[in-house]
Amino acid sequence: MTEAATNDDEVEVILGPDLTPTRSYMDKKIYRHITLPNGLQCVLICDTVALKQRKLDGYDDDDESDDDHDDSSSGDESEESDDGDDDDGTRKAATALLVNVGSYHDPPYLQGLSHFLEHMLFLGTEDFPIENAYDSFLSQHGGDDNAYTDMEHTLYHYCIPQDNNSKHVWKALEMFSSFFKCPLLKGEMADRELKAVESEFELNKNSDDARLSQLMSFTCGMDGAAPIMGRDFDWKDKIDGGSSSEKPFHPFAKFPWGNMNSLKTEPEAKGIDVMEELRDHYNSHYYAQNMRLVVMAGYELDEIQRQVVQYFKDVPANPRNNVDNGGVATTTNLHPYKLPFHSSSLGKIYRALPVRHHHTLSLTWQIPSICSHWRTKPAEYLAHLLGHEASGSILAVLKQRGWATGCSAGTGDDGEGDSSMHALFGFSFSLSEEGVQHWEKVIGVVFSYLGMLKYYFNEGYVDENGEKKEGLPRWIYNELKSVAELSYKYADEGDVTDTVEVVAEAMAPWYNIPTDRLLDGDTLLFGEVVDNDCVSRLLFNYFTPTNMRVDFMSSLFGREADFKDGTGLSPNSEEKKAEDTDEMTVEKDCAVAVFDIEKAGAPTIEPRFETKFWVETISSSIMKQWEENSTPQLPGSELELKLPPINSYIPTNFELKPLPADDSSHPLLNCSVKVCIGNGKKMQWYPACVIKFKTEKNNHLLLLHFEDEHEQWYTVDSNIVDTDADAIDAGFESSFDNGKVKFKVTAVPREGEGIVFSYGDADHDYDVEDGVAFPPIPPASPESRLPQLVYSKNSLKLWHMQDRRFKRPLADLRLNFVCDGMNDALKQACMDLFCKLCADALAETCYLASVCELGSSLYSNDTGFSIRVNGFDDKVMLLAKEVLDVVMSFRGRDGHTCLPSTIKDSRFDACLEVLRRNYSNSGMDASSFVTGLRLLCLKPSTKSSFSKLKALEGISSDKFVECMNQVLQKISVEAYYHGNVCREDADKAAQMISEALTIHHRGLPKKKMPSKLIIKAKEAVDHHLITSPTVDPTDNNTSVEVYFQIGKDDLTNRVLVDLLEHVLDEPFYNELRTKEQFGYEVSCGARWTFGVLGMSFKVTTSCKTADEASARVDRFLGEFRAQLESMSDESFMEHLVSLAKEKLEMFDSMEDECGSYWSEICEGRFDFEGHRKEVQCLKTITKESLLAAYDDWLHPICHKGKPKKRRRVVFHVIGKGSIGRPTVDDPSEIGEHVDGLVRDFHNSVKGETWGKITF
Repeated sequence: MTEAATNDDEVEVILGPDLTPTRSYMDKKIYRHITLPNGLQCVLICDTVALKQRKLDGYDDDDESDDDHDDSSSGDESEESDDGDDDDGTRKAATALLVNVGSYHDPPYLQGLSHFLEHMLFLGTEDFPIENAYDSFLSQHGGDDNAYTDMEHTLYHYCIPQDNNSKHVWKALEMFSSFFKCPLLKGEMADRELKAVESEFELNKNSDDARLSQLMSFTCGMDGAAPIMGRDFDWKDKIDGGSSSEKPFHPFAKFPWGNMNSLKTEPEAKGIDVMEELRDHYNSHYYAQNMRLVVMAGYELDEIQRQVVQYFKDVPANPRNNVDNGGVATTTNLHPYKLPFHSSSLGKIYRALPVRHHHTLSLTWQIPSICSHWRTKPAEYLAHLLGHEASGSILAVLKQRGWATGCSAGTGDDGEGDSSMHALFGFSFSLSEEGVQHWEKVIGVVFSYLGMLKYYFNEGYVDENGEKKEGLPRWIYNELKSVAELSYKYADEGDVTDTVEVVAEAMAPWYNIPTDRLLDGDTLLFGEVVDNDCVSRLLFNYFTPTNMRVDFMSSLFGREADFKDGTGLSPNSEEKKAEDTDEMTVEKDCAVAVFDIEKAGAPTIEPRFETKFWVETISSSIMKQWEENSTPQLPGSELELKLPPINSYIPTNFELKPLPADDSSHPLLNCSVKVCIGNGKKMQWYPACVIKFKTEKNNHLLLLHFEDEHEQWYTVDSNIVDTDADAIDAGFESSFDNGKVKFKVTAVPREGEGIVFSYGDADHDYDVEDGVAFPPIPPASPESRLPQLVYSKNSLKLWHMQDRRFKRPLADLRLNFVCDGMNDALKQACMDLFCKLCADALAETCYLASVCELGSSLYSNDTGFSIRVNGFDDKVMLLAKEVLDVVMSFRGRDGHTCLPSTIKDSRFDACLEVLRRNYSNSGMDASSFVTGLRLLCLKPSTKSSFSKLKALEGISSDKFVECMNQVLQKISVEAYYHGNVCREDADKAAQMISEALTIHHRGLPKKKMPSKLIIKAKEAVDHHLITSPTVDPTDNNTSVEVYFQIGKDDLTNRVLVDLLEHVLDEPFYNELRTKEQFGYEVSCGARWTFGVLGMSFKVTTSCKTADEASARVDRFLGEFRAQLESMSDESFMEHLVSLAKEKLEMFDSMEDECGSYWSEICEGRFDFEGHRKEVQCLKTITKESLLAAYDDWLHPICHKGKPKKRRRVVFHVIGKGSIGRPTVDDPSEIGEHVDGLVRDFHNSVKGETWGKITF
């Protein structure tokens, strides 16, 4: 390390190792690691692309005072919503700060304290005392922020658009830094913010994953009689060192979420001053040596360093309260705790009731922390083997027996799965109903596989020198290493917030990654062979039956809804099961065979999530059998277990395809330039941009597009014909047409960006960036740069676009199959089942491909189904053909009633069971259910999961095949091939798809193509109210959506709706979420539904009634009009400019670009540059026109002061115990109730729709 001084006040920092050499191949950023005198370690990132963009405007940062303050702390600023869509706007600067304290550090008597503290830091500081000054400042300038609390760290982050007005970037950094120097932490704010913590908890309370996680924490110290939290102990007892078995309270046993009980009711009952503890927690852990900072901006590293030093040098180096931190720089201090599960909690099975219908068997082995094994990642290596899904895998064997449908293995990537104390290696299975009955045999197969791994490990392998080595075959590790290197090398640039978060997380002290490997240490594999010593210890010492915990959640045991009063089965539960569907009857019968609740007695109740569970010691005979299975040996031939096959999907060709000669690549392409052209007797500079390059008769020609829409070809001078792309930067000067026309570059495109346009005028561009003028609108892209229809027949239309922006060896093939007669619930349900069967048949193949970063998906929709294959272009078509072969095996089988040979007969019932369960779980979340209810009412072609579940009653494979023969008889395909693929590749893809459709294929005639009709809501003073109970009767959350239908899509209205969202979102969130605490989830947004525009306002709450929430929405709309009318011209212009920048923003990745174009194709708009038209339209929008639209669509009062007619539909999904919840005697009847609501709505408008919408 070396020392270096900053320029402003000679504060010396310590320079760390140079990180730049370890960045990925496509990464152009520059990195610097420094340590401030107070011990704060920082990674500074120069965003070289954004830096170039700034430099072209000639702005001098030294002209700006670092101490310049604006009016950001004024009292009328409002808070930014952190749950809306991420609006990237202009290229952003981003910052993340990690504090090495998390939920594991919470005092036992105040659990959730770290999470609560995270919330409180956003509520003002001594330097910026207005409560929402920070959020308001970011919102005003197009930024956003968030934070999260993990087990051993808390991370805060924000981003803000970069512009020439550097005071915004550095002001945000200054405000952010005050969090860690002088937060207010006022007691009067605590009660209100506790409600936010409680609302967040209530939103997640019925998550089975969260419930299982807390159950494991609650029972980790169980002694066989009572949970550890049931014991009496001193709430203020300090825990000393020693072995985990001596500890009355391991950190893993805590409740990390926190809620009103753990943070207020319980501690106050014991006389604990919560605010005093909160401040003490901050003072003990929030100090410089315990923090890690990452700052990324479009400035030179020296300037970033100067700003970081200025704002963070005064963060105290050590704890403020002078606590003894053991002489170490950080406060982890958790190492003495070691493993979390007391021996008395192992060798048992914990059966728990789920909220949803599912059967999840979870095996957990506690192992020592694996953070120090980052080089070869042995736990990930074993997870790859155990969780493999190809032929010979554990899952393949279990599927063959009809016992399981999916699995996952590993330690996870959060602090719960891996920590400084321990790691938890989990192996979970989604079981079938039959698999539930054979759970112990499922685990037996796992141990047989482990026994096989031990056998091969002892057998060893012969290395390249002919020497025998201990361990599994070397090619397994080599494959993983090769794929990791390829993935890292060609990784997308990604979102700026993700970039700083990932680096900050890698810096976490407990994570143990060396400083010089912060960028790649978490991704790459570094050793030539895996750490076989560690693999051996895990296999032989830790992956044993006696070190395993078994958790079993199954709806065959019953569900939470089957119990009431926390004591036992509800009186009608047996009767309900007897009257339920065939599926539920099977569950009841199996439940008796598998686990008899009546004999098991009353359940134990976990106190936080109120999960009911039973504990049973696993019999010695079963444990003995598992031990025998796990001895080093080859499994019996009947199991067919084996090591993974060598993967044929590892790519080998990474060459970029050449572009066509008439529109190829050139370093000046897409650049903004100024050209000196004669105007009469004068020479004058005109702004233009380079939109095309071609070679013609040995001449290199560039097409320039000027501001007045004029276009002109110029000949590239010989001296710059071979200029390297790296030499082209803002300020580059040369000439065209043999020196006759001078030019200079004013802007260069960054990765993912198309044509850029800059005036090259510092004053003009400064105005643009400062929000007082529109950003320049680039010219329309040449047709060759947009998707082209290269194959067009009635049965198949294929679009193609070769990548020019991202320059990676990747491709994306997307296909949409439109089928005949997809107009009833049975056909839509059969299509869902068809997709499940095909995906199931392809699982082994697609898993091998996924290991090599080659993705695939197959999913149904209202009119048919869609396929996507994406990844390295070298193997995309190979996998696509495999997928199409299986999918198309169902076609051309008229008269056949048996399944095609690609589908195993035994898998029909297995996939049907999974689908039925998925249907029964539909709408279990109140928030997603209320949105789904809106779509069901608006889209008559969409059938509910409830109706599809009913349609599948009594379905047989014969009837299913008969239905699919009808549906697949006539289909039309729309396809899009995008990426590193040339026209020849597109032609081959079209041929392959055509051949897959079979020789007898008939496409759908145009007149038979399904119409996407949308119901027209009534225009009335009174809204149409649709009220349903939550599907989950135990859900305390109520969700409300107020929907305003506007009308058919047109350019002006679409832009007005987007602008209304931009103006309304933050104040709506601030009023209802921040100030009035209606709930944790508050949002509003524009809606585009099959060509019909609308706006939706949504509130999910556990403390307000549905009527209160919907009435508050309308009251807000009535009150906000005055704010809109009084909005200053400057503020209005800022909204226009901010929205324009969002619409002109570049794509973050090839996937984003492909997805955007594919959406246009699927919707039939084909307006690939609609964003340009929208920005051009934005320029014509006035405040008066926006106010008129607001009055016409949203405002509840007309100009005469009377209630106004609007197309308003209000949806209420009302939770347990809330006023207005409809009474549905049997929860199984909610589906019929919902379908009835939808029918009533359609009848109320007499089925009137907006008609067929064309673009």
